[in-house]
Amino acid sequence: MRQFFTLAFDGSPRRYVVHVPARATDTALPLVLILHGAGATAEWTLAETRWHKTADGHGFLVVLPEGTRADPDSPPDFLRNPQVWNDVASRPDLGQPDADDVGFLNAVLDDVMRRFPVDPRRVYATGFSNGAGMVFRLAASSSERFAAIAPVAGLCGFDPPRLAAPMPTLYIIGTQDPLVPPRGGDVISPWGAAVTHKPPVLDTLRRWAKALGCHDEPALVREENGVRELLYGPAPTGAELRVLYVEGLGHHWPGGRGQLKKRLAGPPSDRLDANEVIWDYFARHRRA
Repeated sequence: MRQFFTLAFDGSPRRYVVHVPARATDTALPLVLILHGAGATAEWTLAETRWHKTADGHGFLVVLPEGTRADPDSPPDFLRNPQVWNDVASRPDLGQPDADDVGFLNAVLDDVMRRFPVDPRRVYATGFSNGAGMVFRLAASSSERFAAIAPVAGLCGFDPPRLAAPMPTLYIIGTQDPLVPPRGGDVISPWGAAVTHKPPVLDTLRRWAKALGCHDEPALVREENGVRELLYGPAPTGAELRVLYVEGLGHHWPGGRGQLKKRLAGPPSDRLDANEVIWDYFARHRRA
C-alpha cells in the first residue's frame, strides 16, 4: 500500500512516499530509505527499481523522500525542473543548493516513526547516483541512525570524518557507467550539456574506507558471473566496505527496468538483482 505525505520543513512543503508491505503486521518493521537520482521522483524510482515488490516479499517499509527543484511552484521535470539532493557535489544551478537535506531526511525518519511501527535498530539507506551521494552525506552526519547503507552509482564528494558509529557499507557500480565512470573522466551532463570532470570511483572508496576505519586497499572476494566483489575491512568496530563491480552495466539501477535513455546512461543489465543483494546485506546488520 502506497501512502503520500507532505512535511513542512524550513518553511516549505516537502514530499515523501511510503510503501507499506502487503504482509505488514503490528510488530516493528525494518525501514529502507531510498533516495532518487537527479531529475527523478519517488514514483519513477519505485517503477524503475520495483523496491515495493521486494518490500512485499520480505516485509519492510520503503520510504522515498524527494529532493528540491529550482522552481518549487512547478511540477518536477527531468530536464526543465529536476529534483536533486544537496550532496555537496551537485551543480549549483540545479535544485536549491543551500537546502538542508540532511535535516529534512532526519525529519522524514522522525515523522515516519511517529506514523508507523519501525524497528530503530533496522533502519537502512540506499540511493542511486545523486541519491547515492546524499546517502554518503547523510550517513556521515547521522551514522547513529543507520544499521547499514548501500550507495549505488554515485560519488562521495567530500572528505568525511571518522564516523561516530560503525557503518557497514555495500557499494555497487557498473563497469560501463558513462555518468559515473569507474576510472573517472569527462562527463556530459543532460542539463545544459555542461562537461564536468568526475574523479575515479576509487577516490570515493578510499575516502569512505578511511572514514570507516578500514584499510584503503581492498581484497578480492570473488569474481564470477560478471560480478567482481572487493572488501575493505572489516575495521575493529565491525564496519566494512563491500564493493560490487557489475560487468557491462551503465548508469542504471542493477536489475531495474532500464528506463533511462541508453545514449545518456549506457546499457542496462539484469546480471545483478540489486534489490535482493542489498536487502540480503541489510538483513544481516542491525544496530546494537
